[in-house]
Amino acid sequence: MLGIVEQNLLISGMVFLATLIAMSSGYALLRKNLNVAGQTMRAYHTPRGRARSSKDLDDEGPDAAELHPHPIWITSHDRHVTWGNKAFKTSETDFVATCKHWLTIGQTDGRIQTHSGAGQVCWYDITTQQQDHETLWFASPVDGEIRAEAARREFMQTMSKTFAQLSTGLAIFDRKRALIHFNPALLDITGLDFETLSLKPDLASFLDTLRGKGFLPEPKNYHDWRDQLAKLESAAEKGSYRDVWEPREGLTYRVSGKPHPDGAIAFLLEDISAETAHARETHAELCLLENALNAVTTPHVIFDGLGAYVRSNPAFQSIWPEIARKKTMEKSLSGCLPLWQKRMVPNDAWEKMRATVLGRGDRTHWNAILSSKEGRRFELQCTPLANRHTLIELGPSHKPAMAAHQQSVA
Repeated sequence: MLGIVEQNLLISGMVFLATLIAMSSGYALLRKNLNVAGQTMRAYHTPRGRARSSKDLDDEGPDAAELHPHPIWITSHDRHVTWGNKAFKTSETDFVATCKHWLTIGQTDGRIQTHSGAGQVCWYDITTQQQDHETLWFASPVDGEIRAEAARREFMQTMSKTFAQLSTGLAIFDRKRALIHFNPALLDITGLDFETLSLKPDLASFLDTLRGKGFLPEPKNYHDWRDQLAKLESAAEKGSYRDVWEPREGLTYRVSGKPHPDGAIAFLLEDISAETAHARETHAELCLLENALNAVTTPHVIFDGLGAYVRSNPAFQSIWPEIARKKTMEKSLSGCLPLWQKRMVPNDAWEKMRATVLGRGDRTHWNAILSSKEGRRFELQCTPLANRHTLIELGPSHKPAMAAHQQSVA
């Protein structure tokens, strides 16, 4: 049996041993935590000028800057590159030359063009960040923006060439109503000079200049003109402005206003003098022919190539009032034939008339003598006209009975 002293010594030794073991375990855990913290601090404070070893990568994991898809690099205070990621190395020469030049002139951002190892041209926007005695450079690719801008310029050049070849005058005003585009036809039509329009006048000044040249219809007073100008601009913004301007005798212009994106408006001036003159001449000729047709005392009616009613003279309307009272659609050949056939003795001339009017037979002048059911004689004449029109004369015959009989037999 151990004595009291030996037992106390044994208990004290066991307590010391337990305490020693506990302290050893805590020290090991503390050391592990310190190692982790040390690695984290090294990840932030490892000098960029030193290339990281494979052991560093194994300890710290992949470097995010090294794996970044866009170029990143660092230059020292003496303008030398001390570090660059993989993306930087693909066009290192271009980046180094640019950053050295920029540091010389004090520039810290901008856009540059580089050449990759495959000979491909690339565009980047460069930004920098100062860090102690170093400069951190970032490059962001803008190839998509460059291509879009090139496509926009090409489109504008194409549109400009197209506008330049138009015979219609074109004037485009932006949302502030400043002239931003015009074509040569506008100069030819209005007589304005290039220098005046190149100063980008506003819409009011542009129209005032036209008015001063006598190009616009003259209002009774200036206030009326300003009111018309406000209405013109408002209508053009809605795409509903349409008008015809006749500044001088023999000149006619069709003017229209159309809205464009971003609040812009476009005015188009089209010279329609020739077609207006032609329309007036045609109208005058029609009036002359109509007057001549009305002066004829024999009944006449004109049908087109589809058998539609065109016009008739008063003599025809007097002899055939039931046709004259019908609507225009009902005055067609198909509407007239049943009435005529009902009033007349059957005759093959009706089918021949139909074939002549509709262009299904011989389109030559011919005539025939018909008899009504009351025993009256009627003379029918078919005369082909231009543009597949046909002149029909159908009225009482005033020829002697023997001559009419001989003509009918023939």
